[in-house]
Amino acid sequence: MLSFAALAQNKPATPVAKPADTTHVITKGKITPEPKDSSWLIPGGLRVGVDLSRFINNAYYPYRQEYTVVADARITPSLFAAVELGYTNTPHSDSNYTYKGNGMFATLGIDYNFLKRQYPSERNMFFGGLRYGFSHFNFEVPSYTQHSSYWGGQVAGSYPKTNANAHWIELVLGLKTEVLKNLFLGWNVRERILLNTVKTNDGFTPLTIPGFGSGSKRAVFDMQYTISYVIPFYKIREHYHPPAPKKQPKK
Repeated sequence: MLSFAALAQNKPATPVAKPADTTHVITKGKITPEPKDSSWLIPGGLRVGVDLSRFINNAYYPYRQEYTVVADARITPSLFAAVELGYTNTPHSDSNYTYKGNGMFATLGIDYNFLKRQYPSERNMFFGGLRYGFSHFNFEVPSYTQHSSYWGGQVAGSYPKTNANAHWIELVLGLKTEVLKNLFLGWNVRERILLNTVKTNDGFTPLTIPGFGSGSKRAVFDMQYTISYVIPFYKIREHYHPPAPKKQPKK
């Protein structure tokens, strides 16, 4: 006969309560999994290229010889740091005057990609941007001839070499498309707005401001056609945060 002590030793253990499942929510009486955060790597890198439209301008406007290098680098999934560097030479001569000018310019700003990617590695862009531009240059008029009815003939003279600086902002809208692996073609339109007055004490304005355009205008419209190549030496992690489940109203 079994004793009470033996029965006590063989009694079943008291069940232990399991911790609450925090990965599920109850919606309308049903248990559904709660969405979790996810992330993935997207390609970054330095994209370097040239502005092809400057070579077209050189052919149609020989007095404005300009060369521009463009570059950008991804700093967030949709934001890019952008920079442009260039040089302009302005030789011009006609029956009234001879003009010489040259200088360097640079722009620095950001681009924002409005295009929603179809897959993580997609790098096509439809972007808007903002730039600050700066130019340091010099210009001179070795000789000029001015017709004067008051003096009854022609007045000849010259203007010495003068150094000048120019500042402006640019509003940019454009596209960049990956046509081959890491190779991009692009175009953009931009409005440049001059921030300072570039004029000598005698009222003489430069024929061209390097990187900006006509020296006699406060605002100019321009276009770019670029070819560029990405050096993909880093990647950026992109996070997806799903929306929180909606709370059901209490009945």
